[in-house]
Amino acid sequence: MCGRYGFIHSPEALQQEWGGLHVRGDFPPSYNRAPGQMHPVVRQAPDLSLELVPMRWGFLPGWSTRTHIRPINARAETVATQPLFREAFRARRALVPADWYFEWPFVPEDPSEKYPMLIRAQDHRILALAGIWDQHTTAEGQTEETFAIITVPALPALQHIHERMPLVLDRSHWPLWWHPHARRTHLEPCFQPADFSWESFPVSPRVNSTRYDTPEAVLPWNGTAPD
Repeated sequence: MCGRYGFIHSPEALQQEWGGLHVRGDFPPSYNRAPGQMHPVVRQAPDLSLELVPMRWGFLPGWSTRTHIRPINARAETVATQPLFREAFRARRALVPADWYFEWPFVPEDPSEKYPMLIRAQDHRILALAGIWDQHTTAEGQTEETFAIITVPALPALQHIHERMPLVLDRSHWPLWWHPHARRTHLEPCFQPADFSWESFPVSPRVNSTRYDTPEAVLPWNGTAPD
């Protein structure tokens, strides 16, 4: 599961770390990115260059008329075969830059409570979350591009937090991910998430609210009630 994440780097910093990108739009930082909002996504342009563009989180294929169904995640096990996702996975794969993601562990002693955890690389590298995207025409005649993040079973180091995690692509697999003729069998190596040193810690329950988008959202929480 991946239902909230943060990305605060500038396009210039992303270009420096990831290489040449054509930047299409403005991308203000956000500590608590949520579904339904616009976020930066890297995709392959028709000339095979890479571009950073704004997309809405909540996938809607161009052919669908059921605009109320907008999944935010696609499971790696079925993304190539599920009718909702398979064409986008074949032709419109993406990378979603993230500095961290949030997860809400299940607490058997108090299942009604939700206490968020922040998960990120120990070296604070920018994470490349695998995704898919598509575009559709709104009722007002506007073109809208949307995306979903692909999830996989969590790495052993993170299974105590949640059984699933976003698919973080190892950089060595990027050329394969962008190959325009790659199919699911070719892409098999990509579905093993990058395995580096991770760190995680609890953050304030205020993160539960999508309106809580401040630097304090990523500070370790000591378990006291918020003010």
